[in-house]
Amino acid sequence: MYFLKVNLCPENLKLRVFSFIGILFFFSLLHFPVNAQKVDASNFGFNSEDATECLKRAFSSKFDTLVIRSHKADWNIAPLIIKDLASKTIIFENGVIIKALPGKFKDVNSSLISLVNVDNLTMIGSGAILKMNKSEYKEGEWRHALNIRQCKNITVKDFIIRDSGGDGIYIAGKGEGTFSENIYLENIKSINNKRQGMSIISAQNVFVKNCEFTETNGTLPEAGLDIEPNTPKDRIVNINFENCSFTNNNHSGILLSLGNLEVNSLPVSISFKNCYLSNNHVESNKYAAAEINISANKLNPVKGEVIFDNCFVENSNWGMLFSRKRSDAFTVTFNDCAAKNICKDKSYSPISFEVPDYRTIYSSLGGFIFTGLFLEYSSASSVITIRGSRLGTLKSFKNIYAHLAVKNDRINESQLIQYINYDPKQNEDVAIKIQLK
Repeated sequence: MYFLKVNLCPENLKLRVFSFIGILFFFSLLHFPVNAQKVDASNFGFNSEDATECLKRAFSSKFDTLVIRSHKADWNIAPLIIKDLASKTIIFENGVIIKALPGKFKDVNSSLISLVNVDNLTMIGSGAILKMNKSEYKEGEWRHALNIRQCKNITVKDFIIRDSGGDGIYIAGKGEGTFSENIYLENIKSINNKRQGMSIISAQNVFVKNCEFTETNGTLPEAGLDIEPNTPKDRIVNINFENCSFTNNNHSGILLSLGNLEVNSLPVSISFKNCYLSNNHVESNKYAAAEINISANKLNPVKGEVIFDNCFVENSNWGMLFSRKRSDAFTVTFNDCAAKNICKDKSYSPISFEVPDYRTIYSSLGGFIFTGLFLEYSSASSVITIRGSRLGTLKSFKNIYAHLAVKNDRINESQLIQYINYDPKQNEDVAIKIQLK
């Protein structure tokens, strides 16, 4: 017999027994799948006046799938903090509104829903609304609608998030050097939030797809998206936006404020693909006017790369890009992008560079690549403006490679680039080709 030929020493016999058991277990999974345990969250004591405890009990229950039913009344809640949770799916029915209770968010740090140290959570909104009472929050800027802190493997889909006293979505770590990772956001509309449509402070592997960030207003910066680490130990690694729109925000549609990261920080990697920006920034906002605003540390900037691929800007009073980034910081690349009907204010160039520091820090400016960029505007502003300082703190305009096509009947070859308080003889590795259409 075959089995009589096996070497039956204890070690080999034990190995074969465990292998055989493993094979049986694998096939048992194929033929007898484990069913998820699903439950109606209302069963945990839904109360139309205050559903906070009901949701807390539902989230902490043994069931791995919760269904948030649509009732005639909203799910009115006080700040809901979900901590140390693992492996749950939350399905919201269409028509569900999770709404902040008036008077329950007096603490300026209170968020509508906070996820803290949560692993493997999926929230499927089906068009559900997360709604706060923005007009109530006169002070503070941190009453976020969805606050994700030191979480991993989080998926959030198909929600409308609006009227927060801070950010629609906030993603960060919890303590120095910590971060959130593997965050997937899809089909989310972030509307009329007070500080930002979305903020990313410290994160790795973030994928944002088919989302809208619009009508941010109330307290500075008021951007559609703000990527802004707090300390050098934070990280901005593998951050991706695809098919997203940034419109009608009181500041820039996209704000990359990376000044707190330094040369020893992890290199940044940020990507925008097929994204749309329109009508961002209002004159009353004191920050630099542009659809896209990029800055870095003035002394020891972080390395890495930012890529805009096939992005489109239109209908703006301001320019497409404003940057005060040093040339030795991360590289920014625009591939096959376009901007039309911009610079309607008539005082801004489509692309503006400004010295990182006017008074004391002597540094270069640049580190940009533009390939296949098309610009269409009707003002007499130069295509590119480089602004230095009277004190000469702009040492050089450096590492700029640009191939642009420009449609504008009001400018000629002598008006393509404007240098202010800076001698272009100091340029280093600058190759700019501008073709007038």
